[in-house]
Parts: sequence; structure tokens; C-alpha cells
Amino acid sequence: MSNPRQLALQIQINERASLNNFFVSKNNNKTIQILKNILDSFGKGTQIFIDDHGSNGKSYLLQAICNDFSNSNNSSIYIPLQETIHHDTSILEGVSQLNLICIDDVNLINKYREWEIALFNLINECYEKECFLLLTGNVNQLEVIPDLVSRIRKMEILRLEAINDDELFDATQAISNNLNIEISDKNLNYLINNSKRDIKTIFRTLSQLEKESLERKKSIGLNLIKEVIQSS
Repeated sequence: MSNPRQLALQIQINERASLNNFFVSKNNNKTIQILKNILDSFGKGTQIFIDDHGSNGKSYLLQAICNDFSNSNNSSIYIPLQETIHHDTSILEGVSQLNLICIDDVNLINKYREWEIALFNLINECYEKECFLLLTGNVNQLEVIPDLVSRIRKMEILRLEAINDDELFDATQAISNNLNIEISDKNLNYLINNSKRDIKTIFRTLSQLEKESLERKKSIGLNLIKEVIQSS
């Protein structure tokens, strides 16, 4: 699904990411349904800020939205600021010509004045060209120029809660199913209890287990799980 702009950034998107396989915790049902409804109407002119409150799979969610949107013959780009913040802001030039722009971790531009101005200008361009703009971050931790704060606060703000501990097993099981790997319930519980209890770490561990399992041509047992956890 990657367009030339995405490829130029040399940032890989999880091609399997989709809203159809995104684990939706109980607290996030309303937010995800709103996003699905917007996607169904192609989101023209919509500007949304996803207010991030903990480990919830927001980066996977943005990639899923990009994939699903592009599958409808629309152009999209995913820009994770964790990987691009030290690049020149010229990577934002012209992206408002696309149908959908997803920018992850907006708080990372705090006190990067060049990026603050560039994002402010992009929001204005998207408003004029009616492209779909989707940002993630924590709205209460923005330390950017007042004009940018004002623009963001005028966007539709959707809250994305952290996945609760009592939902972590179901979320982990859903990820392993999406990766087409088989792990017993007992071993899944071991993985959860011996890893950092956040969905990003668990996803990374499961992805590494998938890779090791394929390379070694062996099933995923407790010994391999222990090895991957210890090496991470």
C-alpha cells in the first residue's frame, strides 16, 4: 500500500495492520467506532487529535487506518515523529495533497520551533484542501507555540485509553492470532507476566517470536519465549 512519499521516508508500515484486527478495549469502543464511521465517509476535511493515555496500540491503530484508507484507492502517509523528528521539516512539504495524513507522537515536537511552525502550517493547508488529518499525542502536555495549541484544541479530540490489565491476555492473544503464531495459554501468561506490561513491548516480543520461529523452523515453546524475553 505504500505510496512514493511513504517509501521516501524509509519507514515501514505493518502491512497486516487493519481496523478489522485491531484489539478494541472496552474503554475505547466509542472512539474506534467514531473513527470507523469517519473512514466510511472518507474523512474529507476531518481533523482529529487522538488524545493518548497510556499503552493502547495507537501506532498500530494509525497504520491500520492508513492501510484501510489506501485499500479504498485513497492516498495516505504515516509519519512517526519518533523516527522523523531529527529530519528536516521538508518531509511535510506537499503532503497536504494526499487524502490522509497520520502523524504519531505530536508531543515530541515540544520546543522544536521549526517543527511547531511546520505542523501549524500543515494543519492550515489541510483545512484549505480538505484532506483528512489524524494526529496522536497528549493534549494536556503540549508545550508548543500558542497558535498551534489553539489549532489542535479546535480539532475533534478523541480519547484513547490504555488497555487494562484484565484485558491484556485477550489483547496478547489477538496479536498472536494476527501474526498467525500458536502459543498455549500457559505460555502467553508467562510472556505477559515476565515482560513489561504494555502492549507495545508485547507486540515487539511476539513479532520477534514469529521471526525466530520461522527462521528456526520450530514451534514457539517456553524456552524460546524465555530466550526472546531475556534478549530484549
